[in-house]
Amino acid sequence: MNYIIGDIHSNITELKKLFKIINPKKGDIFIFLGDYIDKNPALDETLAFLLELNRSYNCVFIKGNHEFIWQRYLVHGELFRRDFIERHGQHTLQRMGKNHEELKEGLVEFLKFVEKNIDYYIVGKYIALHAGLLPEQLSQDPLQFVELNYFLRDKMDVDRLYFDKYRVVAGHTFLGVEPLIKKGYINIDLGAGYGKYLAALRVEDGNIIRSDGRIFNANI
Repeated sequence: MNYIIGDIHSNITELKKLFKIINPKKGDIFIFLGDYIDKNPALDETLAFLLELNRSYNCVFIKGNHEFIWQRYLVHGELFRRDFIERHGQHTLQRMGKNHEELKEGLVEFLKFVEKNIDYYIVGKYIALHAGLLPEQLSQDPLQFVELNYFLRDKMDVDRLYFDKYRVVAGHTFLGVEPLIKKGYINIDLGAGYGKYLAALRVEDGNIIRSDGRIFNANI
């Protein structure tokens, strides 16, 4: 089975709950939509869980806006990103230190992980990515990611398919504890960053599994 999994935000509790429900089997593939860091304190535990999972199963790690920002700040020296980090990364700052070099040293394993993240992944009838596509990108081949694609909240045509074939499955925006299901767009950020739920869309049947066991069907 293929599972597309929403924003974790270091919520190791909901991540473990979700995987207990999924009960992974040999051959399963897990596609994560990004935002592994910030908003909750358990970054080390979350990263360890994901890396161990990747040793036993096939995992695809998509880059979220939080990974994008941390990488641009620490690796590329874009210091203007600090405002975002101050707003959303308080737990990380408290744990790793507040100056640039302390953070870079403390997050070295996380940065190695981010280096291997990808922008999007096509599986079955879905294109999995962190935030969204602009209308003019729905027929773009190859798809050219820009910074806005990590942050997109509006300006999307949620009723059109990418290349008339693929529904966008995204996170990034917490819209409620139930998934938003449209013809061309499914949002499965169910608030793990805010102490709510984590969700996984099972590609083969379109079921969205929430970390409390509730199931929603995304087929239209």
